[in-house]
Amino acid sequence: MTVLIHTGGNIGGLNPVQYVFKEDISSFIINPDSLIAVIELLHESSWNYLYASPESIQIEGREEETKAGMKYNYQLKMLVPKDRVDVERILFQLNNRHMIINVIDKNGVSRFFGTMESPMKKSGKLLKPSNVEGYHGWEVVFTGEFSQPASYASVVAGTPLPPPDPLE
Repeated sequence: MTVLIHTGGNIGGLNPVQYVFKEDISSFIINPDSLIAVIELLHESSWNYLYASPESIQIEGREEETKAGMKYNYQLKMLVPKDRVDVERILFQLNNRHMIINVIDKNGVSRFFGTMESPMKKSGKLLKPSNVEGYHGWEVVFTGEFSQPASYASVVAGTPLPPPDPLE
C-alpha cells in the first residue's frame, strides 16, 4: 500500500472530548483490516462531553514491540479549567470507570480510543499555582494500551458529532 499525496487541509488541533462508559455500549465492532469501527449505544445512553481549555487537548501514541506482539499505548491529556464543584463532581464520577473516548480533530476525523476488552482509564491532578497568571484547574489524563491502533469512526447514523458552538 502506498500513499502518494495528501489532499485537503491538515489543520491541527482537537475538539472537545466525548466519552461513553463501557456498560452503556450495546455493540462495538472494529474491522481489523480497515480500522473502521461502529459503536451502538444502549437505548437511553448518549455520548458525554468533557470540556477542555482551547488548544489544551493532546494525544500521544506510542508503538511498542513486545513478546506478545505490537502494543499501542495512548495517553490523552487535557486541561479542564477552574476548581469548581460541578467539574469536581463529574471528574469524581469518571474515577475507576472504563470508558471509550472519542476525539474529533479539526479536520473532522473521529477516532475511538479504547475497546471493550481494554477501555481507557482516567487519572488527574489539581493545579492551583501560587501566581495569578498560572493555569488554574484540572489536568485530566486518559490512558490505555491496545493490541491494535485506535480505530476510526465509521460515518453512519449515530456517529458522535462535536457539540454545538455555544456562540451560534
